Amino acid sequence: MQHYVTAWLLLQLLCFSLSAQDPFSTHFYNNQSAFNPALTGQRGALSVDMKAKSQWSSAQVAAFRSGSFNLEESLPCALLDYGLHAQFDEEGDGRFRTYDVGFRFAGTIPIEQLNHLHNIRIGASLQWSYKTIDYSRLVFSDQLDAKYGNMFGSSFVAPNDGQSNVFFTPAVGIAYRGLFNSRSRRATTLTAGLSLHNAYSLGADYLGNEESILGLGTKIPPRFVGFIEAEILPFVENGSYLSIRPLLLYQRQSRPTFAPGGSVQYWEAGTRFSLSRVLTAGFFYHFTGRPTDGGFQTNWMTISLEMGTIFGSRSDRRVDLGFAYSNNFSGLRNAVGPLFEASVSVHLLRSPGCRMLGRPGVGNSANGLPCPAMRSTARRKLYENIWYE
Repeated sequence: MQHYVTAWLLLQLLCFSLSAQDPFSTHFYNNQSAFNPALTGQRGALSVDMKAKSQWSSAQVAAFRSGSFNLEESLPCALLDYGLHAQFDEEGDGRFRTYDVGFRFAGTIPIEQLNHLHNIRIGASLQWSYKTIDYSRLVFSDQLDAKYGNMFGSSFVAPNDGQSNVFFTPAVGIAYRGLFNSRSRRATTLTAGLSLHNAYSLGADYLGNEESILGLGTKIPPRFVGFIEAEILPFVENGSYLSIRPLLLYQRQSRPTFAPGGSVQYWEAGTRFSLSRVLTAGFFYHFTGRPTDGGFQTNWMTISLEMGTIFGSRSDRRVDLGFAYSNNFSGLRNAVGPLFEASVSVHLLRSPGCRMLGRPGVGNSANGLPCPAMRSTARRKLYENIWYE
């Protein structure tokens, strides 16, 4: 019985104190379109990403686990890019689960100015979610005997079989991408954006935002995200280069209606160092703003490692592997363990969408382009130059 009670109490504590974070939005890198839908299709390829995450395990509590599948296509023949995604998150050794599925799209407004290129990207995400609790694995007070412990059946009847209604969790975002000194081998890029999540509700099933499993009318609160990221190339020579990408990310979300206090805030700051997109190391610090009702906050540090390679007879395929390790050093540091995230991304230099429209796709790889940081298509859309060699 002690195991059940400890697991449930810790689950409630974590869900309450970290309610501002959606299940899979821990790191910005490799999750950009999840933070801002305007970044959908930003890599200039047909990309498939798969991720798995394990976090907050301890001797008493099983790890919280998450999984994600994301498909995005860049359309060089049009001003739109699109993506499809699905993800799940389970807590309390699978007693509590969240499922999300939806699609994203982003449009581009290109602006050319002398030796600089600018893109204004506007995107949206149409996502539906639902939550479940396995009540059969919980222990209620009417099941307990004062002497023998858990020995009775419970009279509790789970509403809606332990499932919430399917609720609407859309997002809208705007992003700016700039390529400065585009003809230089050391061109600099800048990306910044703002987005609003859980942004709209019509108040009905499938278009409402009520997330309560008990049918209490609790609505998922909106979440605001802002970020700025740059890429600087201090060294470029003979097809090799060193890239430095500093990042600052901010999130703010109101607490649910049942929770006291003000909004919850989250910051992520760090830098990625990349050697020719073949090997990348990142260092990030995550911290939270203290809510108005006080309490201890859990801050943590992340170390990430990414490896990528281009292969194929025409150098039109790329695979990236990523791993991140995070550990906390404040707040709940003695109660929860580290976080592990692994990812694999497959990129194909083609556009099935453009071919279906009878237009040319991405074409050949971008070997030999003067700027390894970002590449441009005929429509002056800026993408990450993952194909530079």
